Order: sequence, then C-alpha cells, then structure tokens
Amino acid sequence: MKSRRFGHRRNAARTACGVMAFVLACACRAEFAIPVVDALTLEHGRSQSFKAAIPAPPEGRRILLTLFARVDFEKVAGYNNAMRIVVNGKALTGAQLVNKPARVKARSGDVYSMAAGELFSVYYSPDFTSPDTDPHYGLAADIRPCVFEFDITDLAKEGENEITFTRATGPVTNPLVIGTAQITWRDAQQAKPPRRPAPTGPLPIYEPQAEHKTGFEMIDEKPGTIVVRVGGDSFTVQSRFSVPGGGWASGVNEAFDYSRNVEQKAETIVVKETFTNKTGKPLGIIQQHTCSLGGALKRAWLSGLEQPDLAGTMTQPTNPTTYGATDSTGIGFIPLSDAFRVHATNAIENGTLALSDNFLVIAPGATHTAEWAIVPTATPDYWAFLNAVRRLIDANFTIDGGFAFLRSGPPVMQWTDQQIADFIRMKDVKYTCASNDYPRYNGHYAHGTAFQRLDHSQYIVARDQRRRVAPNSKYLVYFHCFIDVAEDAPELFPDSRLIMPDGAHATYGEPHDKIYFPTESNSFGKEIGKNVDVILDKIGADGVYWDEHEYSRYHYHYGEPWDQVSGDIDPTTHEVTRLKSSVTLLTEQWRLALAKRILARGPMIGNGPAVTRARAALKFPCFVETGSITNCTQAHLHSPIALGDHLTEYSEQDAYATMAAALDYGCVYHWYNDVTVVPTHHTLTKYMYPFTPIELHEGYVIGRERILTNRSGLFGWGDSAKHEVHIFDDTGSEVESFTAPLIERDGKTFTELRLAEGWTAAIVRR
Repeated sequence: MKSRRFGHRRNAARTACGVMAFVLACACRAEFAIPVVDALTLEHGRSQSFKAAIPAPPEGRRILLTLFARVDFEKVAGYNNAMRIVVNGKALTGAQLVNKPARVKARSGDVYSMAAGELFSVYYSPDFTSPDTDPHYGLAADIRPCVFEFDITDLAKEGENEITFTRATGPVTNPLVIGTAQITWRDAQQAKPPRRPAPTGPLPIYEPQAEHKTGFEMIDEKPGTIVVRVGGDSFTVQSRFSVPGGGWASGVNEAFDYSRNVEQKAETIVVKETFTNKTGKPLGIIQQHTCSLGGALKRAWLSGLEQPDLAGTMTQPTNPTTYGATDSTGIGFIPLSDAFRVHATNAIENGTLALSDNFLVIAPGATHTAEWAIVPTATPDYWAFLNAVRRLIDANFTIDGGFAFLRSGPPVMQWTDQQIADFIRMKDVKYTCASNDYPRYNGHYAHGTAFQRLDHSQYIVARDQRRRVAPNSKYLVYFHCFIDVAEDAPELFPDSRLIMPDGAHATYGEPHDKIYFPTESNSFGKEIGKNVDVILDKIGADGVYWDEHEYSRYHYHYGEPWDQVSGDIDPTTHEVTRLKSSVTLLTEQWRLALAKRILARGPMIGNGPAVTRARAALKFPCFVETGSITNCTQAHLHSPIALGDHLTEYSEQDAYATMAAALDYGCVYHWYNDVTVVPTHHTLTKYMYPFTPIELHEGYVIGRERILTNRSGLFGWGDSAKHEVHIFDDTGSEVESFTAPLIERDGKTFTELRLAEGWTAAIVRR
C-alpha cells in the first residue's frame, strides 16, 4: 500500500468488525489495536524505533498512540522529564497529550507539569499502577500517572509509520520502562475535551474588601489558652512548651521564665512570648500552638497549598502558614519573628491545626521573644486569611516593572540591535538581567569570587547595546552570595564553609559548586561582596539581580559560629542533641547591609521572597521559580511574582500559559527563558505593571493600578473609576474586538468579563 497522509476518511461501515476504543484505564487491549511494542526498557540516553502499519480511521475518529511508561525505581517518588517520542520524524509535545491536562494537582496539593516541550513527565515507580493510589504523588481527578494517550492523527500517515521512543538524558539515569504501546482510534469528541466556553447568565462580583476588620471576640482566659469566637464558631487555641526530661509547660517553670503579651487587632491577634533560660546550658524549647476543629474542619491549607486529605506537614519559611476552614468561618496561624519563621513547622492532623518551632535553643541566661499571630476569618476562605496576613506584615508594595533574563554571551551576543530591541519591547520589561554563564570559569558558571577573575568586557558590550536600543530599560547583572567555584576557595575561606551534619563541606550537587556563608566578620563575607563592586562600578550595570538571597540549598550550618537560637531537640526527652545555625539568621546582618548598599545605587531584584523582617522592610521585588506552578504559594507573603517555568516554556504561548496559571495562585509574572522564548507579539505583560497589590485571589489579583484575571465576573475597585480593558485569547494574543461592557451599579463601576478557558484580561484603572 502506498503511504499517504490521511485525507478522506473511510466510512465506518467498512470497519464493521466492531472498533472499540482502547481503554488504558482498565489496562486491557482494545478489540481494535495495532501493536507497536509490548515491553521496552531503554537505558539512559538510548532510543529505539518501531514500525506500525496504520489504516485510515473511520470518519470522525482520531488516531491515538497509547502506552504505559515509568522510570524504574523501587518506590513511587515523583517524576522526571524522561520520555521523548517521535512519530514520522516529528516530536510529540504536550499539545498531543490528550488524557492529561498540562498541569495536574497531586494529592499532596502540589501541581505537576505533565510535559516540558518535547519531553514528558514520567513517574518513578516499580510498576505501572502504584502511583495511582499513592497518598502523596497520586494525581487527583482519577488521572493515572503512568498512562499516556497521544493524538497523532496529524502526524500519522496511511501505511507504514515509524515511532521512536527515547529515554531522555538528565541527572537521573534510571531506565525508562514502556509497556503495551499501541495504535487505536477514538471518537473526535472524546480525544480531547474542548476548552470551556465563556459563561452566560449572572456573574459574581469581584471588588476589594471595603473594611479591613473581622468581627471576632477574643478571650485570653488562662495560661496557654486563647478562645476566638467568629461567625458562630468558637476556636480554642492552646500553647505548650517543652521542658527538659520530656515534660511540657504553659508558663514559668524550673527551666525558664516566661511571659506573654496578647494584642487584639482589627483582623488578627498578635502574641509575643518571652523566654529566659534559667539553666546553665543551652536550653531547647519546643513551641507548639494548636487548634482542634475535629469534624468541623472541611478544608485546610499548609504553606498556601490546599491539603485534599486534611492532613500534612510543611516546613517552608517563605510561607509558614496553617489555615483551616469550617463550613462558615476559618482560623489560621503565622509566625512573625525571624527565628520562629525560619524554624516553623506547619501541620494538620486529625482535625487539629498546628504551628510549631521544633528548633529553638537559647543560650544560658539568654532571653528570647517569639512572636506569632492568630488570624480568624469570617468566611471559609484561604484568600481572606492571606490578605489579612499581608496587611499585617505590610507586604503590599509596588512592583514597578517587568523582568526578563537576557544573557550577554552567546548566542545573544550575536543578536542585532533590532533583535535586542524587539525582545525587550515585546516582552514589555523594564529590567533585563545578564547571567553568569559567559564567560565561564574553568567551564563552570562563574559563581562566587571566581566572577572577579573574569574578563567582563562582554557584560559592558551588552550594557551599551541595551542602553542604546532600549534607553528606558534597566540592565542588571547576576549575583549569588553563597556558592563559589574557585578551586582555591576552600583554602581561602576555611572559616566560611557551610558544614553538613556529617562534617562535610556542603555543595550544590557538584563537587565544584561549594557552599559558603558570608558574615560581617568571616573571610568570605569580606570578599564576596566585591562582586557587587564589579557589577556596579566596573561593568556599570544599573542594578543587581540577587539569586537565592536568603540561603542556598541547605537551611542549616552545623559548625561554628552558632546563631544563638537554633539546634536539634530530642522529641521525647526534650534535650538538646546538637547546636546548629540557620543560614538565613547567621548571614542576616551581612546581607542586610549589602542590600541597603545596592539599593542606594539602583534596583535590586531577588530570587525567593525576603523572609526576615528587616529584609522584607526594604520592599524590593522578588520572584519564585515555577518548575512546579504551586511554588507560587511561596510568594504569597512578599511580592507575588511567578518566574516563568524554565522546564516547560519553549515558546511564547507556553509562557502565556504559565502567566494564566500563575493567576490561579494570585501571582503576576516575570519572564525566564530567553533564547527559547523569543516573542513575536505583546501579551498580558504589556498591561501588567506597575502593580501595587491590594488583594490576591484564586484566578485574579486586584492592584491599585490594575486588575489581572483569568476568571469571568464583574470587576471593579468599589468606586466609580473608569476602566480600560485588554483581552487576550488562549494563545496570548490581544483580541481588540472583544466587548467588555462597563456596568454601573449603586454608584460603582464594574467591567463585565465573560472569558473562555485560557483567556485573560487586564483592567487598567483610569
């Protein structure tokens, strides 16, 4: 038979043998199925091709390639971008994956990306079924992780087809296992559900809260107990503190003096607890604050992630919050003082919410104050809790412009002025950042003091070009204060090495990427800050991009000096087993002084939110990386910015999909990939900045200057302001013909938006 692309579809009567769609969900063969390969194991980096003769499908049917896949591992353990499939010379992408959306929520509350360009996410597993029921990694909505269904209609041809499977390369080398790969047919309507259309009928109203006050009653009735009554619900918050020997106390005891100050504010209750060590040795004090809701607990969040099973534990200093909701109200906790925040553990178990510090150790005779807050809400809404917390910690400050990485080395160094100008203009960014990837130091990214030893001329060339073609943009250069790749750094900075629990010098994963910690008095602190002098003085950059500015990879250092507040405490005996130091706290004064010095010269943008109060008070914008889109929750307590997903963004449409997904988590967007995401048109970022948050919500954010949304509704600021509206379709292109009426109700103006799935809008206040 002569091979040809499918054109005319044969009548279904010609296949009266009874075509049945192959159903992988029950792991059985369809009545009609063309085998490709029954079982295949591919070692790291290997490929294997197979031939399949495919007849033309009946009218209205699509051609599907279906298979099982896993990365061979002894247990279920997440996923890896391990599989690439090519059909007749054309690589499959997420657009052909029909049985999974681009992003899927797991039972842990995390959201996983199912594809990254031409690579597909494959679970680590000993078999094809264990991930289905895994309590952490299992996917919601009955999606089976190891089952893959691809619509290959547009790539297949009548006759012989070649299908190639590849185990993609990467840091993990376990083999890829594929099972029961075959070709089948599927009704066009069932192949991939259509996108949700724009709604009809009544729309919800979205406007900022008019009054920042929660009607609640607080009773500070006895030591260790605070009762909160809100909206008909009564919550009892109990506190206890460990004492040596395995006991607990809620007040003064033989080991420590204790006092508590409780302040009721309009939306929160702020608690300050002061401990003084009365023993002659370092004293560990585990702090536990709990609230039992029992069966009244209906929904729960840890660190901003909803916990579908109403249970879990998180240790995330960027968003150390616990929140639970009943049918009508809610209550949550947040640590406020620096040590409490970096030590915090958030947990939910058996209907009980908890906030703990399991690592507080106080020196003999020392006094320490821990501060935390109770936040009740009159509605069962995490976002109401979050916005009250943001007002409490003064997190709503202006993000004045967009950001994009744009390297100074190859291939960008060969770009024309017009290419650079178009890149900056189409991405609509105020800031571009040159990385430390060129020139390299002994083949490595030039981290640490190694950066000072380079030829910086290409950074200067890039500076001059960007000022010439985009004079209103600001040029930043990369800085990292913890990693050093210089081969003599261990000898130069012996007092600054980050030490692991086993005494080893910490690395970032590779032997050359050694980790140090800078302080005002140690040797590394005296030298690494000179990188900023090179950036601002020699290169002449406008400002600094500070990567991982709070810590790098490891939270704790297990050597000298001691931070005076951190250690490991035996959970049974409550004795201190080991002193350790928070990297964030140990380096705080050095980092704070350098940040102030940078900001006195120009802009500074950080990777990861500011955690300590003094750094957060500087109000410099920070983003979070979105290799998992749920990382957006880590931005909830500072500037709510999602950096593009470097794993899945291979086009401007991919980037736009991340922008829209970030809005689901109350975040705006900064661009990540440069040479793989070169824009051809403006998108939502054209109207995204400046943005001063008023409120964050699921699917939309309300700022002083604009509202950004992927939801339908009536949107306004609760006043009579005029609105300028810009609508973007599911490809990220602006739809100038879209009609969004301005509605007036009771003296207020609202923009009426009816958006189909994947569409977004910017409403600019005029």
